[in-house]
Amino acid sequence: MFALASRMMAMLVAGVCLTACVTQREHVIAPETQGIVIDASSGKPVSGAQVRYEEVPAIASTVTAQDGTFALPGLTDKRTIVAMPMGGVYRDSALVLASAPGLADGYASAAFINGGQPAEALYRVVLVMFPQNADDTPLHGLMQDCLQGAAQDHALHLSAYVAGLDPQNPPGWLDAQTAEALDEHLRLTLPSSGFTACGRWEEAYEMFRAQREPLNAILQAAYAEKLSQALGPAEPTEADQADAGR
Repeated sequence: MFALASRMMAMLVAGVCLTACVTQREHVIAPETQGIVIDASSGKPVSGAQVRYEEVPAIASTVTAQDGTFALPGLTDKRTIVAMPMGGVYRDSALVLASAPGLADGYASAAFINGGQPAEALYRVVLVMFPQNADDTPLHGLMQDCLQGAAQDHALHLSAYVAGLDPQNPPGWLDAQTAEALDEHLRLTLPSSGFTACGRWEEAYEMFRAQREPLNAILQAAYAEKLSQALGPAEPTEADQADAGR
């Protein structure tokens, strides 16, 4: 009798908790995004390019300005969830697509924090576009048996492109923020787990990792500069003071 009463009480408590914890919450489908479209061949911005979220048809496309910049609005919807003691806040991304005459479609990822309220992209998004007849890269040769879709094809061209950048003298549109945007897009589009489907996956992944080094160099330099600013000027050593007194 006691056991039956205990089970009934537990069921009642669980039912009350479920009723109390079920709620509606904003879910971000796409963030508010600002960015720029660049022609890889000329290094110049692409004006008049159509830009949209590839998988969010509810948001209308936009057209880049003369300087290649664009802005896309965000979109959320209400979803019924069971509220948990811990968050439900996570990092997410939406795929952005750019189209322009004479150029192959360009792709980028707009990363954001999905935390129950409208979100903005975490950084300025860069879409680098390549000629429609662009030659395959060496990475294409290593991944010809496992390449999937236009976004990955574009990512291989993008990876080869950033490999040729000089981190000491980057183009004007490339800073720490846009370097992070490009690197995250490459890692999302070509995740390390996906390389295992390739017959020559070890060679392919090592080339992919090496090609992203200029982006890593820009990010590391920016981090070192921030750290230096936070620490302030170094205190002079005894040797420095002795040299100054000579």
